[in-house]
Amino acid sequence: MALGGSSGRGLRAGGSGLLAGTAALVLVGLIGRLGGLEAAELAVLDRFVRAGAAGAEASQRVGADGVVSPVVVVPLGEADFARHGHPLPDRQLAALLERLADLGASAIGVDLYRSAPANASAEAVAGFAALAQAVERHPQIVMTELLASSEAPGLPAPDFAPAPQVGFNNMLVDPGRVVRRGSLYSWDDDGRAHVSLALRLASLHLAAAGIGIEPDPKDPELVRIGGTTLAPLEANDGVYVRLDAGGFQIPLDFRRDPARFESLSLEAVLGDRAARERVEGRVVVIGTDAPSVKDDFDSPLAPDSIVKGLRLHAQLADQLIRAGVLGDAPRQSASQLAEAGLVGAFGAGAIALAMGVGPLARVVPGLLAGLLLPVFFAAFLFQRGLVVPSVEPTLAWAAAGGASLVVRVRAEARAQRQLVSLFRRFSSAKVADALWRERDRIMSGGRPRPRRLVLTALMSDLVGFTSAAEKLEPEDLLAWIDVYMDAMTRVIEAHGGHVDDYVGDGIKANFGVPIPSESEAAIARDARQAVACALAMGRALEECNRVFAAKGWPLARQRIGIETGLAVVGAIGSDARMKYTSVGDTINTAARLESFTEPDATAGDEGPTRILVGDATRRLLGEGFEVEEVGVHALKGKRAAIGIHRIVAARDGGEGGA
Repeated sequence: MALGGSSGRGLRAGGSGLLAGTAALVLVGLIGRLGGLEAAELAVLDRFVRAGAAGAEASQRVGADGVVSPVVVVPLGEADFARHGHPLPDRQLAALLERLADLGASAIGVDLYRSAPANASAEAVAGFAALAQAVERHPQIVMTELLASSEAPGLPAPDFAPAPQVGFNNMLVDPGRVVRRGSLYSWDDDGRAHVSLALRLASLHLAAAGIGIEPDPKDPELVRIGGTTLAPLEANDGVYVRLDAGGFQIPLDFRRDPARFESLSLEAVLGDRAARERVEGRVVVIGTDAPSVKDDFDSPLAPDSIVKGLRLHAQLADQLIRAGVLGDAPRQSASQLAEAGLVGAFGAGAIALAMGVGPLARVVPGLLAGLLLPVFFAAFLFQRGLVVPSVEPTLAWAAAGGASLVVRVRAEARAQRQLVSLFRRFSSAKVADALWRERDRIMSGGRPRPRRLVLTALMSDLVGFTSAAEKLEPEDLLAWIDVYMDAMTRVIEAHGGHVDDYVGDGIKANFGVPIPSESEAAIARDARQAVACALAMGRALEECNRVFAAKGWPLARQRIGIETGLAVVGAIGSDARMKYTSVGDTINTAARLESFTEPDATAGDEGPTRILVGDATRRLLGEGFEVEEVGVHALKGKRAAIGIHRIVAARDGGEGGA
């Protein structure tokens, strides 16, 4: 992370960002472990299910006969109840079972409660007896029981149905009455095992194909259907948190839409209009489909549509048959350790991105785009049979990255304020902002990087300041200086100069810093700008003198020296009192030019401003200025003599025009 503060502060900012991001990551993990994200995780999982179900029918053929599913349903609707009564009389139910058995159904599930005759009438008793005879004659018929739960006392299966022909139809319902799980076995309070209706039906169908359902030889706690091993859901599997995982539950894969199972009408079957090929060798589930009968659930495939219980039993039976015939296994859940690692990895990645070396202009879009990564990754694994959370990693990315980013933004804001305060005192706001953008190139350890570069130095000084100081009261003297300094500073900034320092009544300015000029053209432009600035300072001084005259103050005169060449620039002083400055022979030469008082240089000094430049600057000016040759002189403190030139004015159309 590139910061304008000192390296120590940069390390502290990085450590603070890491700490803040880690704290946010831990908080997200705690929320996840407490179940605060379960509903959101399930909602995303439902979207994955719906996306995966599109076009899945083509891959769900069972056997070579081209039948899409071995399961069909006989839904009893309002018209059936209007014709025969509700509930469907036992005699009609017995006739339906007999007919389906005659058509060769491999298994018949009755998702209707029939524990006793509907009433004591002779007709009801006779119908119940006919139902018992049908069940006794056809072992592929499975009757239903409802196991007792905290929500209902339970309903027993009819006494005439032996245990192998009884299956419970209890639904495993998540909040919102959404069914995402199916039950194979359940144990009552006395420890007796009960088998679900769907498992009974799948067992009967698979047995005809020589496929058994039994405990897995390697682990009796698991169930093996043909060559496929099924493991029960645990309390914290997948996206569930503290799930009531009693019995043997598996996730429903919904590779087939429960609402699209092939249907046979009651009247078609009883009226001998059902073709044998639609029933023979298939599982038939009988149940209610009438809106007046409350057996309503939601499924991930149709969150806003009602799905009746018989279709969900058909879904589970179909899934179990596919497991035995095709080897389709339910999606597996990653271990809790793997899930924690996934969440931690995304959180750590966001922290690394937020605190990394890239500029914020790229970091922020990167963090925003990264919010999609956990979802895409979870969807990718889901399509390959593995369920991992997506909301928790997304929230971890957002929280950890966001917390770290806040720390970084604050640290960079402090660093920017420090950098801007260092330069903005003597530079334009535009230059200070440009410095911030270029900070990686020109800053090191919280300070401007010391550099040797070519610049143009401008030194100015007021002539006769001592005399003016003696004539003016202290308040007037400071006001006199302030008017002058303010006007000159504005001119220097307007010409792209950097005011290095104020020394009494003198001004030191540089052109070509703090953002260095590295080409010959840029260096020449700096020299021309410095000379144009000096001429503009002369005009500004004339305006100041008009103000001074109006107030009765002494008029001012100034001398300006300009030279171009190598100098060393950098920051000096403590962090609390840091100054950006330039040192070197070029600076000294500009100062000597300003103070040069030989007769050749003072001739013609009638105006308020005298501007002298050295040879190096003169060679860069071109023809844009009117220049008078002063001569070759040895400046004070200099061994070699140099050519000195007086700037008179800018030529019309010249580059030096102010």
